Amino acid sequence: MTNRLKEMGETASWRLMVSAAVEGAKKAGYSMKRQPGRGLSNVWEASKGGEMKVASIRTTRDRWIAFPPLDNGTRWKTLDDVELVIVSAVDDHENPQNVDVYLFPADVVRQRFDASYAARIENGHTVRDDFGMWVKLDAADADLPTQAGAGLAVEYPAIVRFTIDELETGTPVATEKAVAETPVAREEVNEAPAFSTVGDVLAFARSEIARLSGMSSDSIKLDLKIEA
Repeated sequence: MTNRLKEMGETASWRLMVSAAVEGAKKAGYSMKRQPGRGLSNVWEASKGGEMKVASIRTTRDRWIAFPPLDNGTRWKTLDDVELVIVSAVDDHENPQNVDVYLFPADVVRQRFDASYAARIENGHTVRDDFGMWVKLDAADADLPTQAGAGLAVEYPAIVRFTIDELETGTPVATEKAVAETPVAREEVNEAPAFSTVGDVLAFARSEIARLSGMSSDSIKLDLKIEA
């Protein structure tokens, strides 16, 4: 069993999934235009029926999405600036065959992220400003603080499903200039921001282990050994 998206490489698979998100929004009746002057941020203008809404596109190959909290969770980077969140997600983490596209109202996504942040803090987890915090799309164990806020994909089912085969062969949007020229941003592929110290790396590793295990990051101890 092979992971086809992993074999494509980071840039190619990310662009394929962004293309799926844009094409899915178009099938829902939106015309899509990437906002200029946003640097690496994957923010688009979604217009329908004469009304324009600002949309953030997120891609995920494990069915978790991330937004970074700011000011101790009182604000959310990118999320607070948009009205829609369009998510392109694989159907299976290990052996993806399809890409599902979801369309969420941004205020609903904020409620989910607020709930997840509050649950983590209440249970002694460390959540750092400007580091991506993850919320699961599918239903999860609500008793685990790292899975609070999960279930967006249950409340708002996918608006369209594409097979990876048809995306690889080229939907009309797959060669769209805006997508082809958009650089891959760490924020958009749910990776960590660039690190400046070894301490930052260790802190991020602890937060990831906490997310996967459901434990408090403060209870996770890591030993670092560097051999010259």
